[in-house]
Amino acid sequence: MEINHSKLTKDPVLGNGIAATKDLDAGEVVICINEPFVTVVEKDALERVCSYCMLEHETSSLKRCTRCKVVRYCSAECQKLDWKLIHKNECSLLTKLPHTPPTSFRALYQLLLRYPEFGTELDPRSANLEHHVHDFKKDEKRWGETMLQAKAVTEYSKSPSTKTEKVATLLCIMRINGFRAALPDDTPIGLCYEPTLALANHSCMPNGFIMFDGRCVSIIALNPIKKDDNIFITYVDPTQSRDTRRAELRNRYFFDCNCEKCMDDENPYEIFRKTRVVSSPELDDFVDHKVLGTNAGSRIATIQRLGQESQSLSLVITKVYGVLQQSRSAASQTERLSLLKQALSDLSVLKANQLFALPPYPIIMDELYIAYVDNGHLQSALLLLLFISLNCDPYSWPQPHHPFRVTHLFTISRLLKYAASLEPATLAQNLSCVPKGILEGIDFIDATHAVLILVNEFAPKSHGRDTTFARQVQEEIREVEEVQRLRGRTGEILRRWQSGRDSGKEGILIAKRIFDGLKTLAGFAFTVIEIQTL
Repeated sequence: MEINHSKLTKDPVLGNGIAATKDLDAGEVVICINEPFVTVVEKDALERVCSYCMLEHETSSLKRCTRCKVVRYCSAECQKLDWKLIHKNECSLLTKLPHTPPTSFRALYQLLLRYPEFGTELDPRSANLEHHVHDFKKDEKRWGETMLQAKAVTEYSKSPSTKTEKVATLLCIMRINGFRAALPDDTPIGLCYEPTLALANHSCMPNGFIMFDGRCVSIIALNPIKKDDNIFITYVDPTQSRDTRRAELRNRYFFDCNCEKCMDDENPYEIFRKTRVVSSPELDDFVDHKVLGTNAGSRIATIQRLGQESQSLSLVITKVYGVLQQSRSAASQTERLSLLKQALSDLSVLKANQLFALPPYPIIMDELYIAYVDNGHLQSALLLLLFISLNCDPYSWPQPHHPFRVTHLFTISRLLKYAASLEPATLAQNLSCVPKGILEGIDFIDATHAVLILVNEFAPKSHGRDTTFARQVQEEIREVEEVQRLRGRTGEILRRWQSGRDSGKEGILIAKRIFDGLKTLAGFAFTVIEIQTL
């Protein structure tokens, strides 16, 4: 453990947990663990993620193990380290099996190989964690699958069959307490089991968040935290409706959340009004938090009015969640897009009242954006993500440094960079819904530079200083600055704006012009949705 500003606690209501040992600022690391107990790259990510350092690379640059041909590495050093750590024991199993086993199977197998004592007595840190075996046993099918996997792992690890029940208990512990390993942009890539971090309790209004940087995993303070305050992270997507969050928590973790957001069923606009938002002049040129605060009051009143006028809104939202679930198992991308558009159409009352942050509106918009990215419609995706960042994210994630918001801004910068690489005629053709005069009024290189400046401002708090993400942002800024040096004064003016040396306010005016153009582009998001097919 490199950085540790935490201690274990025991609360009569919450049970075991983690509390701060000092006052922490937003963005400060609470715990940083370089070597978690177990990290496993999932099957879908094996071809693009190094199985040791857990960083994403071009598929062509990764070299796979010549024996099992399953795991891949970015360097001989990573391969050597992983071989010594676990792969020398796992390789022979992967060679024998006809298919790559499930991620949870591999994680459990690695635990038994690396920590033989698990077969008899649980490690003290794991023994303190909930296993909910009695709850798993209530579901005959679920428990049957658990025992089947436990028996297989016990056999393959050459452990005595008498240990199967203990192995099943360990599998339950991992299912309850494991984390989804992710890239800095929150793309899932595998499983991480680390008992120390698993002690952090859940809230739908967390004051901390989990951040991965390769193998390293940390809890970072989302809000200022006082000494002795409990550290809360979220186990589910807190932007979902209360009923959806509670259903997922009961099904996966076997408890009911009684946080303030759940007890009062508070909507995103109410949460925004209660959150102390510390912004910056640079960001407020793009997203004006004072205006958002004023708008939040009117949105709250509108939601109350709609609820009083009709009970049908809750029925519509329930129906839309069903359509959303259908879209995730659609037989084709065309069907998926059609269902997402249907869900959006069913929520026309939210659009009419500009309640874009009310669940499940942001989720549908996000999945539409992902659908366009997956199918190569990057200009359409840009317009949708601009809309999400301006109308949904500030209310869904009130803190400007929230990693989801910063990641969205970084993705916008990359989509703008791509748009800047296109010939004007190609860009105009791909964005035919946007009037030519508006497109011609946007300098996409300047826009890339300005958005990267915002990302760079918040990256130390959202992802940590000197992390892979922070270095990537710095590299992107250097690249665009090199281009800007050949194009005149604007790049230098934006650099002065970034550093606060813009005494003549010229940079403020340029930034405002850039961001006004991006806001105008965002206004065509619904037009894109209407006309863009897959």
